Amino acid sequence: MNSPTSLPGKQQGIAVVTAILIAAMVASLAFALTARERQWLNQMENRNDLSAAQAVAFAAVDLARLTLRDDMRNTQVDHLLETWTVPVPPINVDEGRVSGRLIELQGRFNLFNLQSGGKVSEANVVVLQRLLATRGLPTEWAGKMALAVAKQAALIQSSSTANKASKLLPLVNLAELSDLAGLDAGKLAALEPLLVMLPEATAVNVNFALPEVLMAVTPGLSSGEADQLLSRRASAYFKSVGDFTGALPERLRNTAVSSAYTVESQYFLSEAQSWFGRAQVRLQALLYRQRNKIPEIVWMRRG
Repeated sequence: MNSPTSLPGKQQGIAVVTAILIAAMVASLAFALTARERQWLNQMENRNDLSAAQAVAFAAVDLARLTLRDDMRNTQVDHLLETWTVPVPPINVDEGRVSGRLIELQGRFNLFNLQSGGKVSEANVVVLQRLLATRGLPTEWAGKMALAVAKQAALIQSSSTANKASKLLPLVNLAELSDLAGLDAGKLAALEPLLVMLPEATAVNVNFALPEVLMAVTPGLSSGEADQLLSRRASAYFKSVGDFTGALPERLRNTAVSSAYTVESQYFLSEAQSWFGRAQVRLQALLYRQRNKIPEIVWMRRG
């Protein structure tokens, strides 16, 4: 007769299997909880890293603004020999790194100039045609770009939020313009060192302009003559518009339009990049500088 406290072999086997299953379930549950806790900790760490990276990148943009304000207090002439033109390589900040640079933008041809009051500016279309020709690109692109820019400007000016409309033009880069004008985005992007989209009409800063831009805004200026101007400013920047026009070939001095040039810039692009842990943040900000003021941020976006 079986003992009342003992179980048949089959029942004992079931009990053992049940105990094993329960132990396995407990172990699985513990593993799942541990994994979830680890995932939560990783997420919190990532969020903290991202928050720190964003804060440092924003701080770098603010530092760029202060740098530009102090620069204007010291001089009203902007040129390539100034210290702010040198990019800042990655430097250690607390537990991360940050780098940045300031890019002067008025050394480029401003596509906003292609319109005036929401209508195409034919004179500046011709300027852009000359610039496109220096790169062997179709000159008819100039008309298409002008129509796209003028259309956007007209829409903004006719809207109910037209106050300070020039600051609200939605086009901020060549990729957006290529979509509106139906142009080859890749070829247009190659012109980035020569073109810019700013929120108002601007003159060309001759201390930063590349030869193609100088040739475009100075009818009759040859490639060799433009290179000579750049060679001169490498050691002695142009201190005024008169200084620049006086350096032009004699045949062009009386025909050059002084209002097309400047040696003082108001628009700059601030780029900041930061790394914290697994987080990486890249910011771009268009800065607008006025005398005796900290430059304002026209727009900012993540790179």
